[in-house]
Amino acid sequence: MKKKIIGLVLAAMTMTSLIGCGGNSSNTTSKGENVVTIKVLSRYSSDQGADDRVVNGRIEKFMEENPNIKIEHEAIGDEATYNNMFKTSVATGDVPDVLVNYGGTQFKDYVESGLFYDLSKVAAEDSAWSDKYIPSMLDSWKFDGIEGFYGVPMSSFATGLYYNKDLFKENGLNPPTTIEEFEKVCDAFMAKGITPFTLGDKDNFRGAHLLANLILKREDFDYTKSIIDGKTKWNDTAMKEVFELMSDWQKKGYLGENITTLDSVGEQSLFLNGDTPMHLNGSWFMNQINDSENPERFGFVPFPYFEKYAENKNNWHSGTSEGFSLAANNGEERLEASIKLLKYLTDAEAYNESQKISKGGIFPVTTMEQIDDITPIAKEFKEAFVDVKETKLEPGDYAKNPQLREEIRDAIQGMFAGTSVDDTLTRIQKVADME
Repeated sequence: MKKKIIGLVLAAMTMTSLIGCGGNSSNTTSKGENVVTIKVLSRYSSDQGADDRVVNGRIEKFMEENPNIKIEHEAIGDEATYNNMFKTSVATGDVPDVLVNYGGTQFKDYVESGLFYDLSKVAAEDSAWSDKYIPSMLDSWKFDGIEGFYGVPMSSFATGLYYNKDLFKENGLNPPTTIEEFEKVCDAFMAKGITPFTLGDKDNFRGAHLLANLILKREDFDYTKSIIDGKTKWNDTAMKEVFELMSDWQKKGYLGENITTLDSVGEQSLFLNGDTPMHLNGSWFMNQINDSENPERFGFVPFPYFEKYAENKNNWHSGTSEGFSLAANNGEERLEASIKLLKYLTDAEAYNESQKISKGGIFPVTTMEQIDDITPIAKEFKEAFVDVKETKLEPGDYAKNPQLREEIRDAIQGMFAGTSVDDTLTRIQKVADME
């Protein structure tokens, strides 16, 4: 765990002043203003990532520009430790003023308990700040039956199809745009003894990401929501067709022979080493492409769509990564200071600063500047991520019962291990019926 207490130097200077000459109280500035202390709990513990550098740098700069606000920033990289720290803070009634989180179903309970502030109130007072967000990117912090929204994203992602340009050229093939073309490409590579699309579902989110892409290309999100809400059964025609397709791809060998024993790192290594020509992954994978040998040999295209359901071609498995929420019950002064910090961390300049450091990327706002210094793969990703219709997460991310998400992931893994499609869907339905 890496702990950063921003303002430590300021505190030390104040203490020295007190010891040396009985100076100002640590609760006031040199001008006699009251000092408000707010606590930030985040995952930005690295000095390498673009978002980490932007957030940490901006917190320090904010302190310099606002001497009446002291920020205690605790940054914890390890996810389990971070989650435990947050739960402990809630249990002890010491909720951080500014909290990094991922929203979603698990965060809803805290919102229902009144622990976090409705940011639609801030948006109503400052449309210049709020209007820059892509509306769907706020979905993770919106909840059925609850007005407003309770977080804003710092970063976002989209998944799609990375491909090896050299392997495609050597075999006289073009990257697929439709599912039908994808299967023809897979058959062509299989005929050459090349596994076309290895999937490492030992890490069971891999199969879930494949499902997310396929069902979004098959139906609009209203259909998926009807299944998650229990209005439609999991063995309904469209969903069953998608599961059958994944099962067929496995049986044909498209996904490799070791699906349930190969992990995501091994899957990525096979692609980066040139052993497999196609790879499903998110925008975060661009960093590994850039750090690889000869990154120019890799390209990116949207995940293929069904010719028969072309109206869904611009649906993407996409959404937010982490974002910021504000505590609701720490007093008016701390809330006012927190809102001021939040706006500073998430203004248009902050996102563009992150873009320049990372040399490209996917961001949750509409105010991104055009930059010349962009990596080749980021340029291809950006050119592909246009005319977007819907951006949605895995189906399980929208379930009221958080157990359903893991059950879907485990059931897909079980299907790849030999369970029939019908039994797989029955297994998921049993957990869905528990909601």
